[in-house]
Amino acid sequence: MAPASHGLLGRIQRANDDASHRFGPRTAEVEAFIVAAAQLTPWQWRQVLATKRLVASISKEGAGSSDSARSIQASIRSSERRISEPIARAGEVLFDTLVKRSEEKQVSAWQAMTALVMRSQLPALKFAVHYVPFAAFIPLAGSDVLDPRTLRFLDSLQALTREQLSALARRWRIEPGASRALLQAVAKNREAKSEEAVALAALALVPQLLTGDEGWSAVRTAVHGGRVLGAIGELTPAEVGELWAPLEAVIPLASLSEVETVPAGERVRTAVNNAINKITRPPRGRTAAPAAARPPAPYGPNHAEVAAFIKGAAELSPIQWLRVLDRRKLVASVTREGSAEPAGVVRSILATLEGTRDLDTYTRCRAFAAVERAGFAIESHGKVNLDQVRQMLAPFEPVIAFQALNGGGFAHRVASLDKAEWQRIAAAAPDANEEAVAPLVNAGTALIDFFGGRSDDEAVAAWHAVSALVQRHHLTPIKFAASYAPFASAIPVTNPRSLGAMVSRYVTAVGRLGAAQCAALARPWQLEDALSSVLSGAIADGSSRPGEEAAALAAVVTVPMRLAGSGGWAAVKTAAFGGRVIAARTRLTAEQLELLWKPIQPAVPLVSLNAPAKSKR
Repeated sequence: MAPASHGLLGRIQRANDDASHRFGPRTAEVEAFIVAAAQLTPWQWRQVLATKRLVASISKEGAGSSDSARSIQASIRSSERRISEPIARAGEVLFDTLVKRSEEKQVSAWQAMTALVMRSQLPALKFAVHYVPFAAFIPLAGSDVLDPRTLRFLDSLQALTREQLSALARRWRIEPGASRALLQAVAKNREAKSEEAVALAALALVPQLLTGDEGWSAVRTAVHGGRVLGAIGELTPAEVGELWAPLEAVIPLASLSEVETVPAGERVRTAVNNAINKITRPPRGRTAAPAAARPPAPYGPNHAEVAAFIKGAAELSPIQWLRVLDRRKLVASVTREGSAEPAGVVRSILATLEGTRDLDTYTRCRAFAAVERAGFAIESHGKVNLDQVRQMLAPFEPVIAFQALNGGGFAHRVASLDKAEWQRIAAAAPDANEEAVAPLVNAGTALIDFFGGRSDDEAVAAWHAVSALVQRHHLTPIKFAASYAPFASAIPVTNPRSLGAMVSRYVTAVGRLGAAQCAALARPWQLEDALSSVLSGAIADGSSRPGEEAAALAAVVTVPMRLAGSGGWAAVKTAAFGGRVIAARTRLTAEQLELLWKPIQPAVPLVSLNAPAKSKR
C-alpha cells in the first residue's frame, strides 16, 4: 500500500499546508491585514497617511520609500523574482484588493504588509517604521500580551513632555560588557514583543513633539529601553542598572517595578490546577438553558424601515419638502383611503408624546389612544353621535372643557397637562393594545423634536407616512401607498431588485401612464367569483404584496396628474390590482393571467412586459 504521504489524505494535507504558508510563516496575520486594510474608512486612511508622513520626518529606516505602485507590481510579476515568493503572492492579493485606492495608500499598505511578512527577520525598529501607520487600526498579533513592566513603560512614554523626550535624545554610550550581555539576553528571548511594542508607541508619539535627528535619537533610546525590559530576566541587577542609565533620569526603573503579592510559581500552579479542574469536570446536563427572549423592536416589525425614515426625514432639503407637499396634494385629490387625521389631531398626538416622556410605556400607550380618540371626536363635525363623543372624552373630564373646542384648541390644552394629570387620564382611559400602540409611540417620540419646527402640513404628512410604515403589515397595499406616496421617491421603502424584471417593467409603465391610459384604467370592471378565488389563492402567502405596493405607490403619484376625482381613484385601484396580478403570475395559468389582465390590457398590454428580444448580429 502506498505511504500515507502519497495518497489522497497526504495530498490534501500538503495542499492545506501550502495554503496555510502561502505568505510565509505569518500567513494568517498577513491575510488578516489585507482584509482589514480593505475595510479602512476614508478617515482611517487619512490618519494612516498622516502618521506615515510624521514618521518619515524623523526616520532613517526608509519610511519614505519612493517606489511607485506600478513599479512594485512590475517587480512582483517580473520573472527575475527580486521579491521573495511569499511577498510576491501577498502583494498580488493586496494590490487586487486595494485596486480602487490611491497609489499612496497602496504603497503604504505594501510597506506595512512586507514588514509583516518579514516580521521575524527585521529589527524591531525597522519593522515598526513600516507598520506604525496601521498599528492603531490593525493591531498586531501578540500586542495584547505584554508583561506589566512593559505596559507601565508604555504608559510612562505617553505622558512624556517635549523636554523629557529631548533628554532621551541626548547621546549615550553603554559599556561593551553590558552591551554583550544584552545581545546574549535578547538572543535567548526572541519571542519577547517588548521592544517591538515600544518602537511602535515611540514612533507614534515622538514625531508629534520632536523632528529630525533629535526625534530619531529619542525613538532609539526608547526602543533600547524596550529591549532591556524584554530581556531583563536574563540580566544581572548591575547589568540592568548600566543598560537603563540612558533612561533613568526620565523614567526611573523603580517606577516600573511590579508589586507581586503572589509568587510567580504559585500563580502558575493555580492556573494549571484550575485548567485541570475545568478539563476533568463532569459534563453538565445536555438540557440547554432557554435562550433569552429578544426584546421587541422599538418600532415594531418594520423597525429598520421606520428608523431609516426618521433619519431620512430630518435630512430632507427644503426643495424635497416642497415636492413632498405637492405630491401629498396630488394624492389627496383622488384618494379615498388616506388617514383622516387632521393637523389638530396630529398636534394633539405629538403633544401627548412630549408630555408623557417620563411615564412608562403602558401608561403612554393608554394616553396616546385616549387623545387619538378624543381628537377624532372633536374633528368629526357631526359624523359621530353625541353619546359616542361623550364616551371618548370622558377620561379628560374635568381637566379640559370641550365646549367650543376644535382640534387646534384641544392640542394646546393637551400640551399644558402635567405628569399627574396624564397619569390620571391614562388610568381613566380604556385599555390599549400595548403591542400595537407602543411602536407608534416610540416612532412619534423620535420625531417630536423634528416636528417642532415644521408646518402643520409637513407634520401631518410625516406623521401619516411614519404611522403607515409602523403599521405597514396591517394596511392594504393601496392604503399604505396613499399615506406614504409623498415620501416614496425621497425615502424609498421598496427595493426594485426584489420585484423581479416583469414587475419592475410594470411599475415603470405605471409611472409613465398618459391621460388616455388612465381613463382606460378608470373604466368599471368586475371579476368572476371563480377567477377571484384563483387570484386569492395565488396571493395567499403574501409574496405578491411588494409588487402590488410598488404599483400602488407609482399609481397614486402618477394618476392624479392625469385624472382627478373618483375617476382617478378608480384608475389607481386598477393599477394596483395589476401589480397584484403580475406579481402572482407564476402561480397562474396563461389563460388565468390573460383573463385577470383584461382591466389593465388597454392601458398596459401584457405583451409589453415581456423581456425585449435580443437583436441578431
